Formats: sequence, structure tokens, C-alpha cells
Amino acid sequence: MKVSFILEKLLEKEKHLGVRNFFFILSIISCLMNPFAKVGLAQVVEQSQPAPAAVKPLPAKVPMVAEDGAVSTSRLALPFKKIWQYLDDTTTLAPSVDEARIYLPLAQGRVICLDRASGSRVWMDEVGGQVSASVAIGESAVFIATRKFADDGSEAGAALRAVDKLTGLTLWARDYPRPFTSSFAISGKRLYAGNADGSLYALSADDGAIIWQAKTSDVIRSRPLVFESVIYFGSDDGALRGVEMDNGHEVFKFQSKGKIACTPVIDEKYLYLGSGDGQVYALERLTGKLKWQTRTGAGIETSPVLIGDQVLVASFDNFIYAIAKTTGNKIWKRRFENRLTATPIVEGDAVLIAPFRGDHIAVFLNSDGRRVNFYQLDKGNEIVAQPVFTDNLLVIATDKGLIVAQATLPTDTNTNALKKPKP
Repeated sequence: MKVSFILEKLLEKEKHLGVRNFFFILSIISCLMNPFAKVGLAQVVEQSQPAPAAVKPLPAKVPMVAEDGAVSTSRLALPFKKIWQYLDDTTTLAPSVDEARIYLPLAQGRVICLDRASGSRVWMDEVGGQVSASVAIGESAVFIATRKFADDGSEAGAALRAVDKLTGLTLWARDYPRPFTSSFAISGKRLYAGNADGSLYALSADDGAIIWQAKTSDVIRSRPLVFESVIYFGSDDGALRGVEMDNGHEVFKFQSKGKIACTPVIDEKYLYLGSGDGQVYALERLTGKLKWQTRTGAGIETSPVLIGDQVLVASFDNFIYAIAKTTGNKIWKRRFENRLTATPIVEGDAVLIAPFRGDHIAVFLNSDGRRVNFYQLDKGNEIVAQPVFTDNLLVIATDKGLIVAQATLPTDTNTNALKKPKP
């Protein structure tokens, strides 16, 4: 069939074919007429198809920020924006934050002080050995505990140093036979901390002198809770103890079947704690008598959090549980992919969860566990320690260094996650 005849018939049928199909067929005929055409028939057919609209793919594993119907007045529900990052080799010890500075334990026995607003370095103290507890912040000094090592790598004692907050200069230093293994609690002129020798120590904040020690049967990793005239703390021997603040004499003892590494929380009548046996316990504050206990699926090392009539606790079964304070009944629970080693952070009607070795933080409603916020870290960063949230700043220690993000007012007025935050 001649090409001219085909063209003649096309012109007659153009009004029925439509412009688009007419030119499509015409382009095919052009290719047939010109065997030397550089554009092949397959290319012509491909180009004739409508171009799909450009769709920007969602980042891998990043869910929608808020789940359907979930709204919050908490500042934790505001979008987080990274304002600065400090790259260095961090440890699994949590950063400590005051009104102007951040104190971060680093590898090789170093502690760095950073300006909270800008991330610029204020000072660095190379204390040597290995920092064994998070930096404790006093009025004018910070306290740095380290463990020492011999040339063969064996443990060779420990030290505690008081360092000026502004300059990083050492005010005093004292040696001890064994390292401190819990975070410090400060009350007045005294420091309280657990030790690898199984004792809770009361130390003078002026020079580190030992005031008293209360012995247990194993290592103490639980940060002491100072309440009125009693100090409450757990031990790896499975017991929660209360001792008098003045002299360390034991007031009561409650025995669980697993290690107690968490700090208990307290209200007007009861203490709440988790244990390595997977149980959450409610005890009478004055006597240590058991009120109720509730089982989770694995051991618990993070401290519980009180939210109204609920106790919130994270378990090594990768679940977070909301439990009724009065009965111990489970209200809701939520599962995570990574291990939960950080204590939940509560602000208003929401709670922040930071999974260990996770690449994100997530925020949920206290009432039912629905998600209201999600903050994705930069690629390659994993959370290695307890984060801190203060004055709209989120401080996150990662395996690549420190990330500081700020809760900011959303630019998207259609967000379904946030109500107007409380002033």
C-alpha cells in the first residue's frame, strides 16, 4: 500500500481519530518513510504515552507523623528541627543539661562542655580512664566519676572530680577503691551514688569525703531517689531499699526476683518500680508493703513515669505499657522494633520514646498510645543514650555525636497532630 494513499485516508478520518491519535499514526508513517531515521518505532510509541506526574517518594521506614484522629497540646508534638550537631565519639552515658550548657561524656575519658544555644565548645576535660556515670550538675561545679585502668587493662580504682562549670578547671579530686556505677543524686551539700562494691555512698560535695555507706549484696546501678528524709535505691541483688538520709540506716527492704537498675518514682503513698524479673511493683512508701504487681514480657531497667492515674513503663520485650496506678491493670501497650533502654519523657498529654540504636524518636498520646509526632535522624545516626528535653530543646546522644533539635511552630496549618500548645 502506498504511503500517499494512507495519508489521504488519514486526512479524511482526522476528525474521527482526534488530533492526538492522528499525529501518533503520522509519526509512525514518517518512520516507515525514512529508514535512516534516528528515532526508532519503539521510541515513538513510548514518547506518545502521557508522562506520569512526578511523585516524590517517601523516605524509607518513615511513617506519617500523626495517626488518624490523634491531636496533642504537648510541645513534644511540635515539629522538631535540628539546630546544631557536634560530631565526636560518644558513650552510652546520657548528656547532662543546665540552663546554658550541655555536658557530654566522650570516649577515652573525656568530658566536653558545649554552649546549649550554639553548640560551640566551652571547655573539654581529659580526665583519663573511663567516665563511669553521667555528669552530675551542682550549683557552681559539675562532678565527673571515672574508673581507672592498669597497663594490662585491669581495673585500678576510681576517681571523682569536681570541675568548675564555667572554666572546666578542677576544684578537687579524690580516689576510691572501686568505681561509681550509678548516676549521682545531689541534695544540699551531699552527693549520693551507687558503687561497684555494692554500697550506696553519701559523699561531701565540698571534697568528696565519705560520710556514710549503706551496703548491699551486689552492684548498684540505680540512681538514688531522695525524698524527704529517705533515700530509695535498687541493687543488682534484686532488692529495693530505703535508708535514712542522715546516717544510711535501713528503713525498709523489698525483695524482687531480678536486678533493680531503675530509679523508683513516688507519689503521696506509693513507690513504683520495675525489675529484671519483668514485674512492675507498687509498694507502700513508708513500709515497703506490696500493693500490686504486674508482669511484662521481659526485664525492666528504665524508670517508670507517673502520668495522672497511670504508670508508664518500658520493658525489654520492646513494649511500652500504660498501667493503672490503683489496680495495676494494663490500659494500653505499644510495641517497638528496637530495645527500650531510655526512660520515657513526658510533657503535657504526650510521651516521647527513644528506642536504643533507633534512628528516630516518636511521640504518643498518654491516654491511648496513638502517635502524634515522629522525628527522623540523619542517615547513619543511631541513638545510644537517654535523651533530654528541656525548654523546647531535644538533646540526643548518637553514635556519631550529639544532635540538638528544637520544637518549632509548624508552618503547615493543616497538621492533624497539634492543638495550640500551652504557654
